Parts: sequence; structure tokens; C-alpha cells
Amino acid sequence: MNTSGNEAQPTIKDVAAHAGVSRATASRALSDYGIVNAETRERVQRAAADLGYMPNVLARSMRAGTTQTIGLIITEIGLSVFDLAVRVVIDDVHAHGYQVLVATTNENLSSEVDALRVMLEKQVDGVILVPSAVNDLSFLSERALASKPVVLLDRELPASGLPSAIADNRQGARDAVAHLVEHGHRRIGLLVSTANIHAVTSVRPSGLVSSLNDRVEGYWEGLDAAGLARDPELMRFSGGSGEPALLAARELLASPHRPTALIGSNANVSLAIFQAAQELGLRVGEELSVIGFDDAPWAPIVTPALTVIDLPIEEMAKAAVDELIAQIQARRPATHRPHIAPFAMTLISRDSVARISDVAAPSRETR
Repeated sequence: MNTSGNEAQPTIKDVAAHAGVSRATASRALSDYGIVNAETRERVQRAAADLGYMPNVLARSMRAGTTQTIGLIITEIGLSVFDLAVRVVIDDVHAHGYQVLVATTNENLSSEVDALRVMLEKQVDGVILVPSAVNDLSFLSERALASKPVVLLDRELPASGLPSAIADNRQGARDAVAHLVEHGHRRIGLLVSTANIHAVTSVRPSGLVSSLNDRVEGYWEGLDAAGLARDPELMRFSGGSGEPALLAARELLASPHRPTALIGSNANVSLAIFQAAQELGLRVGEELSVIGFDDAPWAPIVTPALTVIDLPIEEMAKAAVDELIAQIQARRPATHRPHIAPFAMTLISRDSVARISDVAAPSRETR
């Protein structure tokens, strides 16, 4: 109950008076520090319960120099790889005794800037960020961050000097091309979804985030290693992984000289390829081979099961948490930027890739 007779929240002073102890003793009893005998602690706790006293955890934490809170800024919810990242970060952070504030940006830079500003205003102890920014990094400067540690996840920004937990996307793309070449494919296409354009194009746009940039570079390196030409007509970049990606997949697969195999830049792009193939009457795993990045929950159960380049997002998320907690607890200066080695990606072979010699790809004219 509230003994003051009004709606004001009871204070530690009220609790002390109700328990018949000093304010300092009441504070020690409720904060579980210092020497307070069991009987007194019980009396103070009972007084707090009687009055409905709620401690100001934020104020107490700020006085101690920490809020025990971490910010997580993610690009989107609904893309399975980031859904898993959110769960891993929350679980790991809780295990360290911290809480998590989560914000999404939908790959929008202004939303990212706003989300980071709000996190800093809420006095989080550090931030894990999946960045959509590439060029304008002023909001990530040491001064703008006010010495708060920030660790990047899935993407890197070398110019920022911030540590990042990333995968070896170049090697992953090279492995995808090599796997298709081993199965006899020579016309290997790539479909990339990126938020920094609004249409479908065969021209590589500037400003790709590092993960996509590395996948494109790895694709080209894989073609070079196999002695295959870099053909722009076998590539499409779409402004999104929904309808734009579907349109891009249709363009590629309706071409008279369509690719016999396609690599999708994420799980949603792979779904768009499957849908376009179905619309055009192409049998995936027979007339068209598909490899996707990210092992979505549906990938092994669709027909045919999707061959994927698996992103080790759990290990990456845990590494990001470990690095951030280490910086917070060690109170490292903002200039300390340790390097986290890229995590290896794994090719998981399933039924969506066929040997080109086993099933001849029909020409569009005879279909």
C-alpha cells in the first residue's frame, strides 16, 4: 500500500521509515550489498512490499556506470538468418546478465541512424549492429558513439575501424560455382537482392553491403578459376527479395540462352527462383539447378531439397556478443578495434543441383 495518501511512488526514505531503519541500511538491504543482518533485511523487504516500492534500476545502474543493457540493430525480421541471429544474441546476452533492446531498419540508412541514436540516448552499454550503411559513416565515428563499443554483425565496414563478425562470403560463392562446374554447368547465373536500387538491372550497382559485394566477387572469381566468361546477361540485381526478385528470375529464365544453373543471394531470392521456374515450366533439379545462400528451415523439405551455402550465423552472433561484452567489461577505449577472423561457410549438397550431362537442357524454342 501507499502510506502517503497520494499517488506518488514511495521512495527509499519511505521504506526506511516504515521499517524503522536508516535510509542507508534500507538501501543496503534492498540492493544486497554491505553488511545487513537477516532479520533487518527481511523487515526492510517486507516494508518495501507493503508500500509497493519499486527501485529505480536505471538510475542505480547509471550511477554504477552501466545499465546492463545492450542494443541490437538488425536489418529485418522475417529473413530466417536474421531471425536466428536475434534469438542467439538475446539468449547469449541474457546469459551474461544483460537485457536487449531490439530495433529493425529494413535496410534504411535514416532508420539505422535513428535507431542508433535512440540506443545511445537510452544509455545502452554497447550495440551489435547489422549495418546498411556503406559510404556515409559519420554516425559511427568515435565521437558520435561517445566511446560506446559497437560490434558489427554479418557485414564489415573497414573504414569505420569497428570489429565485425562476418562469414567468408567470397569463399562461399567460389564453392557454389565450383560445385556447379563439377556437375557440368557452364552457364551459371547469379541473382542478387539489394536494398540500394529500386528496379531490376544486369549492371552491378555501387554501394553493395560487404556480404553481397563479396558474394559477387566470389562468383566472378569462381568463373575465372573455371575458365568461364563473366557474362553480365547471366546476372541480375533486384531492389528487394519479393516481387523484384521474382521479376529478375523470370527475366533470366525466359532468356533464349538462359542459365542452366542459378545462385540466389539469400533464402528469399532462392524462393523467387523456384517460383519463376515453376511458372515457366522448368523442373528444378533437372532442367535448372539452384544453389542458395543461407540454410532456411524450409530448404531441406522443399521438392527438390535446396543445395545451400550455409551461413554460420549462430557462431557469428555468439562471437559478436562475446566481443561486445569483453569490451564493456574491460572498459576498453573506443580506439581498441580487435579483428574477428571470418567464419567459414559450408556447402550442403541436396537435390536441387543436377549433372548437366544427365539431363539435357531444352532450348526455349522447343518448349
